[in-house]
Parts: sequence; C-alpha cells; structure tokens
Amino acid sequence: MKIAISSTGKGLTSSLDPRFGRAPYILIVDDQSRSLVDVIDNTSAADAAHGAGINAATAVAQAGANIVLTGRVGPKAFAVLEAAGIKVVSGLSGSVSEAVDSYLSGSAAPLAGPDSDAHPDTPGRMSGMGGSGAGRGKGGGRGMGMGGGRCRCGKK
Repeated sequence: MKIAISSTGKGLTSSLDPRFGRAPYILIVDDQSRSLVDVIDNTSAADAAHGAGINAATAVAQAGANIVLTGRVGPKAFAVLEAAGIKVVSGLSGSVSEAVDSYLSGSAAPLAGPDSDAHPDTPGRMSGMGGSGAGRGKGGGRGMGMGGGRCRCGKK
C-alpha cells in the first residue's frame, strides 16, 4: 500500500505539513518497507490563488496512493480523494515517519468527511471574519408576508 504524507521537506525526517493542498511536498511511502517511494513537488501550490487542494489530490491519485496522512484537508480536495478511493487521516503532526508509524499502529483512523473549511488561514484572506450584510436580501423587503400569522389549518 502507498501512503501519501503532506510534508515540509523531501525526507522521512521532515515535518508533516498540516496543510494538505499547500504543502510544498507530498511524500509517497511504502507501508511494508516504510521507505520513500516518490516525492511529489507541490511547491507551485503555495502561491496558487485557488485549486491547490484539488491539484494536490489529483497528483496523489496519479501516484497510486491508497491513503493520505495530513494535518487537515478541505472539502474539494477530500471530494477528489474520495472519488479516487483514497482514504484520508488528518489531525496528525510530527515528522513524516512518526505520522506513518501512528497510522500503521492503528492510533489514527480515516475521516468520513473533510475536516476543514475551504481556504482556512490562507494568506491574504480574512480568516474567521463573518459577513457584514443586513441579511435582508436584494429585494429590500421587511419580511412581512401576507399570512399575517394566521393558521391555515381550519381552526379559528
């Protein structure tokens, strides 16, 4: 089985990068030998305006990985991985080899869905900011429908 791990570097002692789509490297490790099989250079995703998670997920699928180990994964990347039959384990930290050991020992389980909103903490975005609209929509109505609060069930 091939395990894909989001990484800050090109080796097994590199730190796991918590950002799947924006990790500079994705390492492919064989589960039996626990050796490095491939290194996916994902550095162009760090500066991409959008699509980083989708592109990383596509590269992982093309590399033949069966599972992804990462810190967090967004909904679009998760959908691509799920469609390719690739399981995702998130919430991991430490080195790449520690993440592999954690998964293979059974202490980390695959997700049922994405664990991150789209674009969390992306540089240049105002993360955590709520909307500022009045919530009335473009019609400008006052929410006073014709029902007048009366029940239409035949009771008076």
